[in-house]
Amino acid sequence: MVPRYWPWRWEWELPFCSRRCLGGYRWGWRPPLALFWRATHGPNYAEHSRDVVAVLAAAATSAVAAAIVAEKGCWTDLAMIALACFAATVGGYSRPLAVGTGRFIAFFVLTLGIMDAIGDPSGLLVLMAAGAAWTSFLSLVLGGLLRTIGWVVVAVPEPGSSASAAQKFTHWKRTLQNLAGWQYAIRLALSLGLAGFLRWQWPEHHLHWIALTVVILCHRRLEALPVKVTQRAVGASLGVAATSLLIFLTLPGWILACAVALLAGLGVWLRTQNYLAYTASMTPLIILLFDAGRPVCSGILIDRLIATLIGAVVVVTANMLTGKLVHSRSR
Repeated sequence: MVPRYWPWRWEWELPFCSRRCLGGYRWGWRPPLALFWRATHGPNYAEHSRDVVAVLAAAATSAVAAAIVAEKGCWTDLAMIALACFAATVGGYSRPLAVGTGRFIAFFVLTLGIMDAIGDPSGLLVLMAAGAAWTSFLSLVLGGLLRTIGWVVVAVPEPGSSASAAQKFTHWKRTLQNLAGWQYAIRLALSLGLAGFLRWQWPEHHLHWIALTVVILCHRRLEALPVKVTQRAVGASLGVAATSLLIFLTLPGWILACAVALLAGLGVWLRTQNYLAYTASMTPLIILLFDAGRPVCSGILIDRLIATLIGAVVVVTANMLTGKLVHSRSR
């Protein structure tokens, strides 16, 4: 039986290899950017299509928002904080919306970082749309093929809520009357605010990685013990170190493409097996997306390693402070 994550290696490898054929980073790297948030292969075409549409909605909304607020100086950071906090608050309405807004926040910050690195937000937006179309096509075709031959392993779906829209809205308003309903937005505001401040204090360094680390490590559920945060931080650090080895070895393009495809395929499986290993496998992919296939010097990698550690400390500190505040208010 072929694991259900296997098709994703081709959806990463084909665009990556196209960079070698088309002679530029733009065409070869924008499709993988759209692949960062991918849908799962559902048990049937209808459910699979709904998953694809949900992922595309989050990706498209975040990409358009990033293109609008990009390259506006300090206003970009303020807009990033405001939109992330708004999405975090709205996501408390329901579980599907929480998943969608979580995708929006992470993809929004990632896209902003890429636009800041390479410029041309409108051109990037067009190429991302092409990548999204490519991703959706391959996902539906390969998913249908694997369902036909019985190679798709479908996860057991989580039970959905039977509450009506009015009941969900009433419950959401009730949660916002307590500080606990705002804890995710508060942690994001504190962490992203400090990340923006540090980036503007030392503009010669590549500290946008702090903001990206924050949205990867900061989850909606407030963790009493920073176990997962520590796992993600260590995994991200290992990923940065592994990427430096790949870059300094100056491997041929086809070997790098195979490595990217392998990491993309393994990442989906590792997420349910070992979160530290999952984070370590996904970090090189994010780094390659950030740099759009251009050479990366050791100074940039060192900056990102330091930024990863700073982001982890910021998230753990924000979690502790917010947790104590929520606990004291709940007494």
